[in-house]
Amino acid sequence: MAESISPDQPPYLTLTISQALSLPPPPAPEPKQHDSVNSMLDECARFMPDELAVGFTQLAADGTWTCRTLTYAQVSSLAVGLAGEVSARLPGRKPNRKSPNETPLVAVLSPSGLDLFAHIVALWRLGFGVLCIAPGSPAESIANLLRLTETTVVLAHASQLDSARAAVDAARAGGSGNAIQASVCELLPNVIDFIDRSVDSQTKTKGSAGPDDVLVTMHTSSSSGLPKPIYQLHRFWTASMLSAPSRALSAFTTTPLFHGGMSDLLRSIQAGSSIFFHPTADPGALSTSAICQAIAACTRPVSYFLSVPYILDMLFTDRSEVGRQMLESMQLVSTGGAPLPQQLGDDMVQRRIRLVSRLGSSECGFLMSSWRDFDADQEWNHLRIPDKLGQSMLRFEPHDPSAEGGLFELVVTKEWPTKLVANRDDGSYATSDLYAKHPSLPNTWRYDSRSDDTIVLVSGKKATAPVAEQKLKASPLVTEAIAFGANRAILGALVFVSPEAVPQGAAFDDTLKVKLLTQLQPVLAQINAASPPHAQLATEMLHLLPPSESANIPRASKGTLQRGRAYQHYAGLIDSIYVDFEEGRSLRLHSTTSNGAAAAAKETLSGQKLIEWLQGKVQEINGRKLSPDEDLFVAGVDSIQSARIRAAVHQNIELRGKLLERNVVYEYPTLRILAEHVEEVRGGGGGEGSGADERQQRELKLMRDLVEKYSQARSESAIDESALKTEKEGGKGTLYVLTGVTGGLGAQILDQVVAQCQQQDGVVCLVRADSVDHARQRVLDSLSSRHLDATHAVVNSPNSAVRALPVDLSRSDCGIPATHLSPLTGYSRVVTIHSAWSVNFVASLSSFEPENIAGLSHLISLHRRLVATTRAYTFCSSVASILGQRAKALDETLSTAPEDAVAMGYARSKWVVEQIVARRFASSQDGYRIVRIGQLCSDTLHGVWNESEAWPILTALSCQLGIFPDLHERLDWISTDVAAKSVLDISLSSTNARMYNVAQPTTASPAAPEWKDLFEWLQASNLALSLVDPQEWLDRLEKSNIDYRGLLPLWQRNFSKSPEPQQIVRFGCETALATSDAFRTWQTQGVTLPLIQKTVQRWKDIGFLS
Repeated sequence: MAESISPDQPPYLTLTISQALSLPPPPAPEPKQHDSVNSMLDECARFMPDELAVGFTQLAADGTWTCRTLTYAQVSSLAVGLAGEVSARLPGRKPNRKSPNETPLVAVLSPSGLDLFAHIVALWRLGFGVLCIAPGSPAESIANLLRLTETTVVLAHASQLDSARAAVDAARAGGSGNAIQASVCELLPNVIDFIDRSVDSQTKTKGSAGPDDVLVTMHTSSSSGLPKPIYQLHRFWTASMLSAPSRALSAFTTTPLFHGGMSDLLRSIQAGSSIFFHPTADPGALSTSAICQAIAACTRPVSYFLSVPYILDMLFTDRSEVGRQMLESMQLVSTGGAPLPQQLGDDMVQRRIRLVSRLGSSECGFLMSSWRDFDADQEWNHLRIPDKLGQSMLRFEPHDPSAEGGLFELVVTKEWPTKLVANRDDGSYATSDLYAKHPSLPNTWRYDSRSDDTIVLVSGKKATAPVAEQKLKASPLVTEAIAFGANRAILGALVFVSPEAVPQGAAFDDTLKVKLLTQLQPVLAQINAASPPHAQLATEMLHLLPPSESANIPRASKGTLQRGRAYQHYAGLIDSIYVDFEEGRSLRLHSTTSNGAAAAAKETLSGQKLIEWLQGKVQEINGRKLSPDEDLFVAGVDSIQSARIRAAVHQNIELRGKLLERNVVYEYPTLRILAEHVEEVRGGGGGEGSGADERQQRELKLMRDLVEKYSQARSESAIDESALKTEKEGGKGTLYVLTGVTGGLGAQILDQVVAQCQQQDGVVCLVRADSVDHARQRVLDSLSSRHLDATHAVVNSPNSAVRALPVDLSRSDCGIPATHLSPLTGYSRVVTIHSAWSVNFVASLSSFEPENIAGLSHLISLHRRLVATTRAYTFCSSVASILGQRAKALDETLSTAPEDAVAMGYARSKWVVEQIVARRFASSQDGYRIVRIGQLCSDTLHGVWNESEAWPILTALSCQLGIFPDLHERLDWISTDVAAKSVLDISLSSTNARMYNVAQPTTASPAAPEWKDLFEWLQASNLALSLVDPQEWLDRLEKSNIDYRGLLPLWQRNFSKSPEPQQIVRFGCETALATSDAFRTWQTQGVTLPLIQKTVQRWKDIGFLS
């Protein structure tokens, strides 16, 4: 390293705005403040022309990492030279009335890299402000920014032209008073040609911006989900920092220029330093090896590593230790943009990594950091304000003055030099960020949470309380309104009626409430017209309170609403509002009789009229108009939407006091079947707790019917067989055809296949996607999320033997056009492993037919049409297909009774498909194998476990409740990587066996750890849980506001209420054990404390557990 950094000399990258202002004057002739970033760059080019300014790492065609660098002289030449060419493509530089100082703006939509950098400095040179837009932003979000800023030009990279045009079209369609006419221009190619062109010195200042012109416009997200612009002026970034410590050291950032990388770039220019940018969004760039190789390719030693939590996690936990060693070598490792998991940060500091948290915002600039004496202070997550100037301009206000030792909100005063917005009358900016004070160190704070008005629904979507509240309070009928809905499916509002709205002497009864609700309908229409679907208010969710109740609203001394206390105060009332809504007891607007009185009855619809009513209601909730026989689950109706459909029926349809089952939409998954069930309930049967036998027989008959339907040799396949014929004689190598690689097991299977592939082998991953690029990206994302870096590199390499094809297995041609079939030809052996399956434990059997059961049939047809000497087909089934039996040991044989499957759609679909596979291959020379797989858990290397599965969800819900059910279970689980290797061993074996059980416990395996062991291991992983009876856990969950993902009915059926342990069912696995070394090895390993700790840490790191 070039130099060592003293703790009392914080480097320029860690200096807050106030610390930067307190620096000694820069050496002459450098001014203390430049007029613009352009003049600052010119000064650098004049007095340090050969100093490195910026570098961009990139992956070369041969798979090596290279770095393109620019000196300050080259940056100046590039800006001026390219400016002339860019100017010819843009309209005239007209004043923008929405922009500070009327600076004209140009939007730039491009991946981060040299092209983006070059066009930004060229636009600055021309006097334009740059509106940075992140690739992947929705068209409406971009259009909203264009309208808000009145930006009429989008300069787009070639890869982003379609997105830019869609955004411009959306901006033009913004309505009579909101539309804007914008155009799209393409970025110039080959910007590198402009780097070393000679530049006329007089040209340099032409069109230069001034101190109060806009330099860059960043954007933040408003609560409605649409971004809002934040203008940053030249003068905010032109204070010289040439006197700052350690500016001779180089930085490397993984943050793109269109986000936080812009701030790092400008800070580096202020200091006359150097910074390298890494293209983390590019294929092959986001891996430990890629980042470390890119750093090695930089032309100067890197001392500062600037990144975000998920990348630091990847680097630190990589099993090769290369990433960890790189981090240990740095003088500074910076994290920002999102909270770094506490345990990860602690572990990094324990390895003597100089970890620093930097806090900045688009609104205020760089505010605080955790720079410290690393040898004496390990509190990396405590932010400090070390200087008197900073302490005078930042203040922390008690969030709840009545709470001793509580949280404090950070407020940036009007004196802060780079504060860009204000939200208080005194010109200050209240950040809504809450901090805890350090117990002993002054001016030291730990970030805790936010205190804004955002309501996060159970779906994860956000709504802003004031949107509805302000419109309601604008009505003379209302004095106060409090919106609620955190962790719920839909929003509601407490409406405090004004005294003027209640006639003198009138009773505040239902008749008056209905009248008031009717008068509020225009206001409700305004709210819903201005809100996205998830943030709309139903009339039934407006709860009216009398004028006298206004005195009980918790308020601060200034009279403002104390939202948190209000939610606590009215918690019981809010609970009852949701219960009344779900069960149809809410006050609602009725049609009126001829004399104007409210008609009390709900509608008594039947037959086609009921179907049509359901059709309209589902369309209102789901957004699609469904046919009467279309499966609701396949149409995308999730657990939240199903709850809303059920509530809507209760609200509007007469059921004569009966209630529909909570899982009714999944149990009766088409509009026609649901309508028939509603009529049955109204007639006195089929309500909560009834109709089980009838449904059971219907499902068993459907199982048999589906077997017959799909067991015939499918002659109607639309696959173009001529495209599968190859001119090559005697193909070589093995072709692996894999499905499910975007799931946990399938990704591990792909990883195992790639690890043992020979040079002549090929792999084709069939992926549900819109295009080849989309399919490939989905595979890469799946591998990346599971830390399967070696396979990620193989898939991402040029001319990779692993191909991804977009498919739609519900179609008879598998959705593969003839032009995409060539990767499936030219091999002597074909091995198809089908692991794709919908993981939904509440969907009915019929929901699995279109994509899963029919999809398997179509895949078999494709497999049997592939030209090869030998073909083998493996279907990954589940032990749930036979767990309905009462036998003590379940053998590796094909079941003959549909009752053998567990009574849920998922298990029954697996049983159906086992029969179809066996029948379809019975008369074929192709080998086939059915592998029933038991309960999977996290992989042994990284602790990755599919968070949508039942046990992870149970653990997450338990953490929210603070209690853990004491189940009569053993940890008879198998790690996904072990199961994947077992499947591959079986698929490649030469045995004639057809049925395999890869499950625990086997008939010979020792007893697995008990459920209490899991509880103790979770406690050892720092989860605050107490053990309770399963029924208490179920009761607490049902009464809570927590979304249980539709799994409560399943758990209610499966959790034994008996104090006696259930009989342990064992699996006959002799054939699987004889065939797979991996499965045999697992018998002596099993689930352990380290595996659970690794899994919990992974869940914490990704935010699944808090």
